[in-house]
Parts: sequence; structure tokens; C-alpha cells
Amino acid sequence: MSGNGKKKFGAYKIIAIVVAVIVIVLIALPFFIDVNQFRPELESKLSAALGRSVKTGNLSLSLFSGAVGMDDITIADDPAFSSSPFLQAKSLKVGVELKPLIFSKEVRITEISLDSPSIKLIQSAAQRWNFSSLGGGKGSKKSEPSNSESGGFSGEDIAIEQLSINDGTIAIVKNGKASTYSNVDITAKNLSFVSEFPFTLSAVLPGDGRLSMEGTAGPISRTDLIKTPLTANLDVERFNLIESGFVPSDAGFAGVLDFDGLLTSDGRQVKSRGNANADRLQVVKGGSPAKQPVSVEYAVNYDLAQQKGVLENAKMVYGKAEANLNGNFQKRRDSLTMNMRLLGKDMPVEDMQTLLPAFGVVLPKGASLEGGVLNADMTASGPIDKMNIVGSTDVSNTSLVGYDLAGKMAVLAQLAGIQSDSRTDIETLASSMRMTPEGIRVNPIKLVVPAIGELTGSGVINPDKSLDLKMKAILKTSGGSVGGLAQLMGGKGGPLTIPFFIRGTASNPQFVPDMANAAGSIIKSQFSGQDDEEGESNTGKAIGDALKGLFGD
Repeated sequence: MSGNGKKKFGAYKIIAIVVAVIVIVLIALPFFIDVNQFRPELESKLSAALGRSVKTGNLSLSLFSGAVGMDDITIADDPAFSSSPFLQAKSLKVGVELKPLIFSKEVRITEISLDSPSIKLIQSAAQRWNFSSLGGGKGSKKSEPSNSESGGFSGEDIAIEQLSINDGTIAIVKNGKASTYSNVDITAKNLSFVSEFPFTLSAVLPGDGRLSMEGTAGPISRTDLIKTPLTANLDVERFNLIESGFVPSDAGFAGVLDFDGLLTSDGRQVKSRGNANADRLQVVKGGSPAKQPVSVEYAVNYDLAQQKGVLENAKMVYGKAEANLNGNFQKRRDSLTMNMRLLGKDMPVEDMQTLLPAFGVVLPKGASLEGGVLNADMTASGPIDKMNIVGSTDVSNTSLVGYDLAGKMAVLAQLAGIQSDSRTDIETLASSMRMTPEGIRVNPIKLVVPAIGELTGSGVINPDKSLDLKMKAILKTSGGSVGGLAQLMGGKGGPLTIPFFIRGTASNPQFVPDMANAAGSIIKSQFSGQDDEEGESNTGKAIGDALKGLFGD
């Protein structure tokens, strides 16, 4: 080997030895540095940064990664909310700058990484969250970072260069009830008090739904974390309204939502625009889930301070039916209060009939509607668990199939000589109604069936679907028993006016003649204008006796 070759070999050898020594020192140094001596300072820095008391267990140092590991990390809650911890985790990794740590014993945090933390988010009766005061509370001077007292961070503008939460569990507590979100992953870079920063969030929702959010946030609000501006794309799958705690389990309002859209906040107003699908939607107590999803194009503006929002001209689609929904809502203590108006024009009846059960309205067993259109103008107001729905609906030019209305009316049909038919054409079905947790009150209701006549009245559909309706039928006559009887006794032979009740249940209604008033109604409809009171009295007695025999009394 030449002299130059030997010199090069010697240089390489020296470099290798130096590198090996450095590696050995880096490996051995943590064993000689008791990193736990920095625990009070590190706890102090973290406490100052979060505005909460932070306690840790044993500390460990990794010089290769420039990280301090912590066991059993605990972050206290805001005392106004709870004396139990806000956050607990078995381990926490904190990235630090090594040079000031080794030579100046100064802790400068660059990264925070939490693995499998348990976090409790609590909302007070005043609608304030316990996480709002994180990072400095209410803007006291102590929470204002400075170049010399910045909590150990690398400058006033950057609070934390890298934040990550992996496989976390978050319990959201409202009105004393908790909903648990699992597999929570959050990442954010260059968290700042003066500029925006990127972040991502994903979680498994109660009921096995999914949530993901990606966008930018910041600057971090020094007074209330929830006022931090953000712009993000939001994607939610299978958000269960009840299991998530969004509505009380006994409210009657239920469903599973999918929605995606853009979410923005300037710290005062939150805006969201996008598309949503509501599956298994139920609107009132006693209702049952709709058979197909309702899709909505929505735009919502929400005022954080007033806890009040506005829904702007949302377009609802159910099959081929379309309706517009407008109104406002407000969070009041333990309930969401709504004031909404639904307006639908010329909606296909065949689509809408599968949505009716969500409002507590069902057709007789085995019956269905074919053809025709439905118009509706409904207003919903009040707390979501005590909704008051008022409005009017009308159906025109449809057919009731699979249910013999004339046959079910039995005696009433016999009186007018109306023939049974499994298909009933309906010219008009119109009603004004009020839906409450106590049931559905209809007043008036009007049904025009060309083959039968006109049925009008009012009454109640109870939450158990039992019926209590007082009706009046103006029946067409076609040579039936009383039609012939009236003619025989000198009546006009025109339409018969018969009072009756609808009882039973919505799926099996019972048409019961009002015996106390039936004879008088027939007399008025068949013998009006006659002056012979004695004759009218005798006629009434005769018709009454005939009716009793016909009704089996």
C-alpha cells in the first residue's frame, strides 16, 4: 500500500472511531443524565402552555429522537367543571431541543405526542365547554406568551411545532350523559397564536359511525379555544342522533345521518354548506322509521355567542318528491329549540306514503296509495323532544288500493246502496292538523270519494294509533235500503247525511254509525222543507226503527 493510501485509510479509521465514540456516548448518556431532574420544569412549562395543572410520572430521554418520554400523564380539568382529570394517558412523548437541554438545562418543547389518551369534554348548563380555557384561560397576562417566557416554545408565534393524538378516547358529557368517541386521531403542525396551521382529525362515533375533518385552523384564540377560526372539509358517516347524545332518547326524533360539506368559523359565526342523507328518519313520538333516506342540500349559519342558528332554504328530496325547509334553531340549556317551516308542492303520493310513518301517520293494513300528488305546508316549533307541528296537507287524484273502504263502512254503504270495491278513487283528502307528543289532532278533515260521497269531521289520532274521530258522511244514494225507504215515505231520495265515528286503530279503523243522531240527520237530509211536524215525527220514528233493525239494535 502506498503512503497516500495508508494516510487515507488512517483518516477513515479515525473518522469511524470518532463516529463510534459519538454513538456510544449518545447511547450511554441517557444512563448518566437523570432526566427526572427536569420533571418540575417540564411540568411547569406544560402547565403554563395549557393553563392547567400537568403532572407526570417517570421520565426517560432518547437523544437519537430528541424526545422525553413520560409515564402516567394527567392534565387537570377546569375547576368550574370537574375535580376529576381532563386528560389521562399512560404515556406521553415530548420533543425537546437537545442543546439547551444538555448544556443549559433548559426545556424547549417542539413536539407533543399522546398515545391512547382518555379525554373528557364537558358542556355546562350555560353551554360553555371545559376545553375552552385550554391554552391560557380567560386571557390573563400569565397566558400571554413572550419571548422570554414562552413556556419553553421556540418563539411567541409558534406554540407547538407538532401535536399528535393517537388512538384516543373522548367522552362528551352533556346534561350528565356521556357519549364516547373512540379511535380518535388528531395531528396539527405549527400551532400558532398569530397564524393559521394545518390539522386533521378522525374518530369512530357512537354507534360505529365515522368522522373525518381536514383543513386549517388558527390563530389560536387566547380567550376561548372554541373561538379559534377554522376552515375544514367535514365528512361524517352514520351519525346516530340518539347514540351521539344529540337528541334525548325519549324525544321521538331519531335517525342516522351521513353528511359532507365545508365548515368555516371566524370565531363568532360558524357556517356549513353541503349534502346530508338521513336514514331511518323518525320525527315524532309514536312514529316509525322512514323506509328510505331523505337527502338534503343544506346551508347553516350558527352564532357561537347566542347559540342560535339559521337554516337557509334547504332542499329536501325523498324519492321524486321535493320540499323546501327554512327556519332557525337555538340551543337552550338541555334542549334544542326549533322553528322550521316545510313547504312541499305537487309531491308524488307514492313516494310520500313511505315517509308518513315517520310523522306517526299510517295507512290501514294492506292498503297503499297509487298516483296523485301531495301538497304540504307545515311548521315545527318548540323543543325537539316536545315538538309542535302545525299545518295543512291535501292529496288529490289518488287511489286507495288493497282496502275496501265501502265494504269497511259496512252499514253506511248499505244505507246508500254503495258497492264494495278493493280500489277506492279519491278526488281530495285535505286536513289541518296539529302533531304533539300527545297525538295528532285533525280539524277539519275532508275526504271526497266520487263513488261514495263526501266525508268530513275532526278528531284525534292518539300516540298508540287509536282513533277517536267524529265524522259526517254525505252519501250518494243508488237505490239502497234507506234510500228506498226515504223515497217510500215521501223523501227527496237525494244524498243521505249520516253521522258516524271512526274508532279502532289507524291500521284497522272501525266505522261506527252515530245511532243517537242518525235518524235526525236522515230526516233533515231527506225531508227538509216539509211542514207536517206530526208526519215528520212519525217518519223519524219509522226511520229510527228501520235503522235499529238494520244496525242489529
